[in-house]
Amino acid sequence: MQPITAIILAAGRSRRFGRDKRLEPIDNVPMLLRTAQVYQSVVPDTVVVLGPADHELAALLAAHGITSQLCSVSSDGMGSTLSWAVRQHAQSRGWLITPADLPFIHAETVSKLVEAGQTHLLAAPLHQGHRGHPVWFHRRYLAELSAIEGEHGAKSVLTAHRQDLHLIDVDDAGCVRDIDQASDLPSLLASPRSSGGGTRPPG
Repeated sequence: MQPITAIILAAGRSRRFGRDKRLEPIDNVPMLLRTAQVYQSVVPDTVVVLGPADHELAALLAAHGITSQLCSVSSDGMGSTLSWAVRQHAQSRGWLITPADLPFIHAETVSKLVEAGQTHLLAAPLHQGHRGHPVWFHRRYLAELSAIEGEHGAKSVLTAHRQDLHLIDVDDAGCVRDIDQASDLPSLLASPRSSGGGTRPPG
């Protein structure tokens, strides 16, 4: 059995952002690359899941030593993309799953989730009462994750097994500060990166 895999979901088309936010510079680094580099610094088996036509983004990541995969079903929704990605790495011991638009995540937070995965079936960071990303899924949930379809993420799995979810308090607003619109950026870039922010349901 392989070690754990970090899966970064980046196949979306950024409709609300108005342009491809995956290339938006954060500290002079494209957002997608910045997020991927944080995860790869902790989890060697990190993969970025892209849309089927994202060849230029795949080349950008490859130039920095980061693996990507082009998902043929990404147009069916985030849930379909997530389940496809898990099936591609079905031999892993488990998966850390995150969307790509949380570039302020701390490597220390990712490390804490990896550590939690040694003893817990499900785990997620908690910042100021907000549950964030990445979410750890043990391979016990392979069948359920593989069956997800459409727009919905892994929330159904987390809800069904809420008793297994281990929450880790972190002083890291980056685990909850996702960037949905271009108007989000100025305040996020200007504010301290250990302070609070918005959140979305994991998965």
